[in-house]
Amino acid sequence: MSSPFQQLISEFERVDGRAWEQFGAVILLAGVALLCAALIFHRRNRGLGFLSSISHSMWLGIGFPALALTFVWLASVAAKAWTSGMVFKLALPIFGSLAAIRVVARVLRNLFPKSGAARTLINLTSILVWVGVVLHFVGALPLLTSELEQVIIPIGKARVDLLALLQGLVLVAVTLLGALWLSALIETRIAAFDIAINTRLLISRLLRAFLLVLALLLSLSAVGIDLTVLSVFGGALGVGLGLGLQRIAANYVSGFAMLVEGSFRVGDYVRLDAFEGIITQINSRYTVVRATNGRESVIPNETFMTQRVEHSSLSDTKVSIVSTLLIDYGSDVSHVIPLVLDAIQKEARVLNEPPPAVFVSNFAADGIELTMSFWIADPQNGQLALRSDINRSILSAFSANGVGMPFPQRTVKVISESASRGDTLEAVAKTT
Repeated sequence: MSSPFQQLISEFERVDGRAWEQFGAVILLAGVALLCAALIFHRRNRGLGFLSSISHSMWLGIGFPALALTFVWLASVAAKAWTSGMVFKLALPIFGSLAAIRVVARVLRNLFPKSGAARTLINLTSILVWVGVVLHFVGALPLLTSELEQVIIPIGKARVDLLALLQGLVLVAVTLLGALWLSALIETRIAAFDIAINTRLLISRLLRAFLLVLALLLSLSAVGIDLTVLSVFGGALGVGLGLGLQRIAANYVSGFAMLVEGSFRVGDYVRLDAFEGIITQINSRYTVVRATNGRESVIPNETFMTQRVEHSSLSDTKVSIVSTLLIDYGSDVSHVIPLVLDAIQKEARVLNEPPPAVFVSNFAADGIELTMSFWIADPQNGQLALRSDINRSILSAFSANGVGMPFPQRTVKVISESASRGDTLEAVAKTT
């Protein structure tokens, strides 16, 4: 039996010119598909309602091959009465393969935008699909599939040929990829509703887990794998979780508990040991805390449930800041304290309630120690810049009002060696 490519050559060698008519129709339909895709993409940018769930980049990449595939298929159906449609039959796998590659590429790029593995997988998928198309054209694909069917792989008590195994793996990958894309699309929709961020995250995590499990079960069932074998796998997984994976399981459970309880939310300002910052992500296994200096810490969720965590914004975002300074012993404290209070109250971030206060806290060796106490409502913006602004205002006020700030002074008495020896001889003479 001749290959599709040989049949295509024979079709073009015929004198009736039907093959050239089909070829021209394919080119024309491809141009119409490209024009329609561009027009729909332009209208999508202007807010076309029924395409609102499809991203711009995805439609731009998939719209053309999908429309071309549809138009060529309709033309092949309409042309059955007057031609064999060999050109149409060969154009269909080309546009279908292009559409499949674009779908996989767009979905992977949307799900994993910064992943190098995703780009490698896209390139590998593209190579495999086009190799399959070429093998189909030259007539070698049936031979390859028959060879794969001859390779038998024992899996437990069952014997599965290599072709069925590869088809099963592809089906599992496609269904899982579709579940991830659908969950990401639904998560985007959920984000548009005015609900608490913890609730959104909880719904998204549960929805993604449900869709992945459902896709895996459907794909395994379609491949022909008995789902009762999963009970054995579930028992082994339970033993593994109870032994080696208990800490990982504890982190996953703690992550869901954090989202359900709402004790920690994205945007909260927390402190763990010597590290403090804003919670930027709450993932299934870990939480990301970003410090005000840009450093990020990846903290297992179990830490939030089992250790003491200072939460600056659980019920109230206000935090107290305490700072000290020294003034000369000769300064009038009743005159200095209003100057310090005025410098504190000038800062917009300082709250009026509770009001700031200044106390005489200690009589130090070098001067009188004053302790400043004030409250702010935005600890996530840091404290260093605020302290600096207040200290600069205090320096200006002290300089304008003649208030001195002490610095350590020490008196050192130096006794020369000759003087020391003379004093000693005199003391000996007196004793004798």
